[in-house]
Amino acid sequence: MKLNLWMAAKAIVVLLFGLGFILAPAFLASIYGMKLDPAGALMARLFGTAFILESIVLWFARNGAISEKPVRGVVIAVVVSNAIGVIVTLLATLSGTWNALGWLSVGLYLVFGLAFAYFLFKK
Repeated sequence: MKLNLWMAAKAIVVLLFGLGFILAPAFLASIYGMKLDPAGALMARLFGTAFILESIVLWFARNGAISEKPVRGVVIAVVVSNAIGVIVTLLATLSGTWNALGWLSVGLYLVFGLAFAYFLFKK
């Protein structure tokens, strides 16, 4: 298991979701069983820009070593944001805010969060 592969994989996943949120927020929301009003579509597009930012940071940091402070900072940010993402998406899925496809988001946040935590805490 190599950190650079996980960084590249997460960069690709968040790039795809980011583009989806920017280009087709209503469609992406609809497959999760949600409807967006214009304000919701705006927020989805802004969320998409954050995913694009994350994909760029991960892509350019992927060949660095965890011992380098900037790379370690990126890994810490991914672990923290994915831990929060697991909680938010889990609550949304359990409450019925979105449909069963929400489990995909829970799983993605959980898998990436645990993978990056492994590299953060391994000796």
